[in-house]
Amino acid sequence: MEKLAITTRGSLEDMYTFGTVVVVDEKNNIIYEKGNSEEIAYPRSSAKLMQAITPLSLGAKEKFNLTEKEIAIICASHSGEDFHIETVRGILEKAGLDESYLKCGPHYPFKEDVAERMKKEGIKPRDIHNNCSGKHTGMLLSCLIKGWSLGDYYKIDHPVQQKITENIEKICMCKIPREHISVDGCGVPVHAMTMREFAHGMARLSDYENLEGYEEAAKDIIHAITNNSKYTSGSDRIDHKLISKYPGKIIVKSGANGYFGGFLPDRKLGIAIKTYDGISEKRNLVLIELLKKLEVIQKEDYDYFDKLYSKDIKNHRDEVVGEVKLCL
Repeated sequence: MEKLAITTRGSLEDMYTFGTVVVVDEKNNIIYEKGNSEEIAYPRSSAKLMQAITPLSLGAKEKFNLTEKEIAIICASHSGEDFHIETVRGILEKAGLDESYLKCGPHYPFKEDVAERMKKEGIKPRDIHNNCSGKHTGMLLSCLIKGWSLGDYYKIDHPVQQKITENIEKICMCKIPREHISVDGCGVPVHAMTMREFAHGMARLSDYENLEGYEEAAKDIIHAITNNSKYTSGSDRIDHKLISKYPGKIIVKSGANGYFGGFLPDRKLGIAIKTYDGISEKRNLVLIELLKKLEVIQKEDYDYFDKLYSKDIKNHRDEVVGEVKLCL
């Protein structure tokens, strides 16, 4: 890992953000690297697009008549806004299920005003409010198609999780040893691999016409997210801001603990970012800086993104007392 950002306070350097950034093409050639692309890390929710390949490649779109919005939310770390919850519930109803089948665990929505409203009204969060409820719904669809058990679908040895692991290995063209598979925040397996392997997998998703066995599934995912990025993240999230600003040019998927994955569909480039301080704001700034370097973010839009994701460090009086300097 290398220094990706320096946070100053006054005239001194106050904090360092270390990590790795790698960009590769569909042939696994490194286009850009900062840090060590062979570092092993958990992509966390950045892998949801790859996890969504399983239900779609098994025929979930056709069997359950899934809309683009529904496909997008199967790939989502959603903010728990009303339209997110309604969309997840709608898929479950199509499948003859209800939210009691979800095993992702409850948490309050990411969207602060929604969470505050629930607290004021005395509404406790349920599994459907979990940002991963769409992903878990996709796993349940896979189980229904294949006749697998529903109550234990989240366990590492369940056939649906074995199939997801197999598909991720094929997409990323790597073998994931058992000791590199752990448990994610929502209870299902999470797969560690090198940053380069994950970026290569993302590049291969963008080159879906040559992704043997997954062509239609990958195409459906790309179209669904491009047209409905708010459903894959939320109305105020960086994923949505970027994808909707540059449709067809960028797909990004945030992950926990400083991870970000994505690809440039028109250039067949995959991206993997890991910041080891795990601070989302710093990770977002690194992503913005990388996309400037790759000329995805156009110069005329610099001010727009710089205002949305400021490098200024402010105190509680809203005074600027430092800044974040990017090292890419």
